[in-house]
Amino acid sequence: MSTRIRQISQDEILVEVDGTKVITQSECPHRKGRLRFGVVNARRMSIICPLHQSSFDLRTGRRLSGPACGPLRVLVLGDEGDEGDEGDEGDEGETAETEM
Repeated sequence: MSTRIRQISQDEILVEVDGTKVITQSECPHRKGRLRFGVVNARRMSIICPLHQSSFDLRTGRRLSGPACGPLRVLVLGDEGDEGDEGDEGDEGETAETEM
């Protein structure tokens, strides 16, 4: 299983897990830990904050464990092999967005 975290702006990171791409906020909602240094669990599709080990589901943004805080904002872009690659217009069925 391959994973990669890349800073794409001051406020967002791109997390890639076996071809699935997720854009999420760059800071943990608990105490602003920098998630680009987090640990991705590819099997659970989650990310763990390096500061206080809060764990979040990368599909929904829901906190799975750790100190109480709000969810992550996430935008799931889908798999690289999907027909709805990035840049396709009118393919809203391929993305799911969760906001605080």
